[in-house]
Amino acid sequence: MKYAITILLFIYTLTLANAQSHNISRKYYKKDNKETKDSTQAYYYRELRNNTTLIDPVLVLEKYSLNNKTKLLGTYNNSIEKKFVGQKLQGYENGKIKAQEKYSFDGVKIDTALYYHPNGKLKIAYEYLHTIENEKTIVTDTLILLFKDSLGNNHLVNGEGYAELYIEDNSANIKPTEIEKGHFKNHKRTGEWTGTFLGGKYTFAEQYNGGQLLSGISTDSLHNKTSYDQTTFMVQPSYPKGIQEFRRYIAHNYQYPKEAIQAKIKGQVRLSFVVEKDGSLSHIKVENDLGYGTGTEGVNVIGRSKKWIPGLKRGIPVRVSYVMPINLDLSN
Repeated sequence: MKYAITILLFIYTLTLANAQSHNISRKYYKKDNKETKDSTQAYYYRELRNNTTLIDPVLVLEKYSLNNKTKLLGTYNNSIEKKFVGQKLQGYENGKIKAQEKYSFDGVKIDTALYYHPNGKLKIAYEYLHTIENEKTIVTDTLILLFKDSLGNNHLVNGEGYAELYIEDNSANIKPTEIEKGHFKNHKRTGEWTGTFLGGKYTFAEQYNGGQLLSGISTDSLHNKTSYDQTTFMVQPSYPKGIQEFRRYIAHNYQYPKEAIQAKIKGQVRLSFVVEKDGSLSHIKVENDLGYGTGTEGVNVIGRSKKWIPGLKRGIPVRVSYVMPINLDLSN
């Protein structure tokens, strides 16, 4: 109980300490995380509080619209990359803490992460072992420490026992719950694991040994089965001949707008898009714009690119979001 109180006080204190930030922007979102201009239809709102430059840290505060309870509290490294650094806290709509995580200076989850049931009882704990090489954080191993049910009963202790993992999936701009059930031995998955994914549209059965996936079968609602192994378990989408080829395509086809040339604009334009199940690109948006038509041209050049090789999850093609920076500098 004392530990939970400490966390809630931390949320309250940090919120007050940053209340006088120079710039505060607020946006409203529905339950499916789509932005809405109508605040009365919002499930939650997000405030970004930063100083005067794009490289300053940004306080991120999300609150549930109905009762103003804290949904998320953390810090982005800056307004451009928007990577979480330091402590990140999440809460349930009832005001109970949901998760406590820590991120490195370059946005990698490290150290101990704690997750809670909606009633406030501790559910699961992980340890992210890491090292720093060439000023980059590398996670060397992920250890599960414990798993408790909502009544507080232990099912896994020190990496030994049974666990049920509920994973939030951001594909398709929704957050369905994925369920993975099975046993751990010496912190590693072992034996048969079962569950659902992609919003419950698929079930799976997998075999593990010492944390290594040996084989798996995905089954859809029509009982069609897809076999997979470690090579097709989780595959990121890719551009034909690789990401460097995509960067060369952009470099050769991006037309520097005349207005930007006249204004001697330089910097980084960041665009996001979704690689669809068939490899086509959709939802191309400007995340960071330098103005003078630089963002619009980025959207145009990405929209004209070839189809990608789609991503896979448990052997099934999936929609995957992607972010692409375009560095503009007339001197180069």
